[in-house]
Amino acid sequence: MKPMHALIGGTLLLAAALPATAEEAATQLELTASSQREVANDQLDATLYVQETQSQPATLADSLNRKSAAAMAVARGYSAVQATSGAYSSWPLYDKNNQIKGWQGRAEIHLRSRDFVQGAQLVAKLQQSMLLGNVDFSVSDQMRKTVEQQMLPEAISQLQATAKIAAGALGKTSVSVRELSIGNGGNGPRPLMAMMAKRGIASTESVAAPDWQAGTTMLQLQVSGKLDLK
Repeated sequence: MKPMHALIGGTLLLAAALPATAEEAATQLELTASSQREVANDQLDATLYVQETQSQPATLADSLNRKSAAAMAVARGYSAVQATSGAYSSWPLYDKNNQIKGWQGRAEIHLRSRDFVQGAQLVAKLQQSMLLGNVDFSVSDQMRKTVEQQMLPEAISQLQATAKIAAGALGKTSVSVRELSIGNGGNGPRPLMAMMAKRGIASTESVAAPDWQAGTTMLQLQVSGKLDLK
């Protein structure tokens, strides 16, 4: 299933404790079951930055601030892309006599979007004056929640089916769930995406939009239950 991060978690109490006499007659069983789904990544995150050297820290800060502000202004023209300020740092440069000879600094902006077309266009636009740090693809919170809601009944059904098999093997005829905990069982690693994006020295020339293949992520939902077999 393709186009599929709020996690479903917590503990859901499905049955109260049985009376002591019933508990003594029951066989207690703990089981874990899971459901997996390979989902197309529908969100991109990109980091771009500007880095330069100046003789004075004030001059450096002014230049970085101006370039960052200009990049944010460009990003505001892309309604489907969320742009935020990222890391900002500066440090001294020393000569062979350990005297400060200048200052270097770096300012980042982060982009997030579920619209790959606008995201790629904005990255290409900003690469005329900034460097591309990295691009990552993932499953968005909205899609993750939708898929996990679909996987939950599957995981519970698997748990119940396994419990019935165990009950039959033990000569039991009744299965009751005492407690059920639900959570995600960890996600598989995202494959590296194919990315034809120019990296390196920023250029004032026009930059072609990257050709991105977002790849997929393996989502997993896990349920663990305590059951009584009678």
